[in-house]
Amino acid sequence: MYLLLVLIFSLLFQAIHAPYLLGVDIFMKNSKELSYIGSRIRKIRLKSGLTQEQLGEKANLHYSYIGQVERGDKLPSLKTLKKISEALNISLDYILEPTEKYSTKSERELLQNELLSLCENKSNEEIEIIINLVRNVFDQLEKLKEIKQEHAK
Repeated sequence: MYLLLVLIFSLLFQAIHAPYLLGVDIFMKNSKELSYIGSRIRKIRLKSGLTQEQLGEKANLHYSYIGQVERGDKLPSLKTLKKISEALNISLDYILEPTEKYSTKSERELLQNELLSLCENKSNEEIEIIINLVRNVFDQLEKLKEIKQEHAK
């Protein structure tokens, strides 16, 4: 009986510690996924012109945590990813989905999606203001086109 208990204990010990001895952490998340999510966040942050500190402030997270996520050292929870995506004015799926999903879309579709994602967390009143601003910009662009056409004649 004693020998059986020692054997079970030994097997249990090996099952628990062998992955660490081999350099494999069975509880660690897939490092490829970690680095993918982190690199997507870094690319989007840099494209937005934000520092890690600024993103951290907007997402109510510490800047060092943002750095850990971007390096793939930490896997953020869905709640934290949502905070980050809102701070970057993008939808959560833009962080999680493979880049290929977005690269197959036309440039126009990508720009339209970006415009929509900017409005995602805005109130109806804010969206109405944005629409009015965009209309004014379009009106000004039309006037500029007309002026250029007149000068071209």
